[in-house]
Amino acid sequence: MNLYPPSAFDVYNKTKLHFTHSIDAACEQINKACEGVGTDEKALVKVLGPHSPNDRALIAYRYEELYKTSLRDLVKSETSGDFGYLLQLVCMSVPHAEAYVIYHAMKGVGTSEQLIYPIVLGRTNAEIGVLKKAFFDMYETDLSVMANDDLSGEFHQIVTTALQATQVEYKHHFHTKEKAAEDAETIYKAGEGKWGTDEGAFVKTLLASPPKHLQHIEEIYNEKYKHGLVYAIESEFSGSSAQALSFYVNLSLDPWNTLADLIRLALDGIGTDESALSAALVRYHPYLSKIKHAFEEKNKISLRERVHGETDGSYQELIMHVLDAPRSIGEYL
Repeated sequence: MNLYPPSAFDVYNKTKLHFTHSIDAACEQINKACEGVGTDEKALVKVLGPHSPNDRALIAYRYEELYKTSLRDLVKSETSGDFGYLLQLVCMSVPHAEAYVIYHAMKGVGTSEQLIYPIVLGRTNAEIGVLKKAFFDMYETDLSVMANDDLSGEFHQIVTTALQATQVEYKHHFHTKEKAAEDAETIYKAGEGKWGTDEGAFVKTLLASPPKHLQHIEEIYNEKYKHGLVYAIESEFSGSSAQALSFYVNLSLDPWNTLADLIRLALDGIGTDESALSAALVRYHPYLSKIKHAFEEKNKISLRERVHGETDGSYQELIMHVLDAPRSIGEYL
């Protein structure tokens, strides 16, 4: 699944960024909103909220060029709470926002696995590479090393395997029906077909499989073993590990319903998980129209109505801007 806008790749390819007058004007408005004592939060929301991820990234890069300070650092010092968390995410490129989320999910009080696995699973190898570079830029440490040190058990294996960018690019002459049957058997023998689970073989085979190939594996697994891969995962894994692997499989089989469910889980329960909601809506912005449709079909209420009903204040105003269709203020030249 491709989530990063063009500027995310161009920064790390050392391609020169060009900025329109509209981007410069947005930077000037932000600077004025943060001048003096206190911050004009409404002005920040008005400037940053409605823009596309690519525009927001360009604003962040340009702001640092013009004012010699990170836009994220600026808003971090001026805001707090759920609003401050979301505002920081929209003040960065998507790779940097994801690096921020995953760092705090690992380094906070207790590891927040539910914030980690949607970032690293179901991503292209190119985006995993950009994420790791963005993480190093921000924290001067290797993401794979930190994950290796801070995570444990089966979940550790899943995340560290994903960070190795192991997914094989789909090629019809390689990802044949025969290959799918072979991989289905490997997964079975590593899980349900043996005493104990060979987590390494199970995880490696799953995460190496691109979506179309995984769909073929699912068909064959169902036909041969009379149930699907998610059943096999839930039989062999538990807790966040089962959730992560099931998410990966479902993302390949039924992406929009899977992402609608991910967002619904952030809204369910006693109190909304604003961190998970913010991270999901920022990350999956390119596909929000499809996710909104799936959400309303499943839940009989629009995603916009549900989010509006679960939030309030400045956070509500900003998250609604992120959720709504953005207007593009700058073209990437």
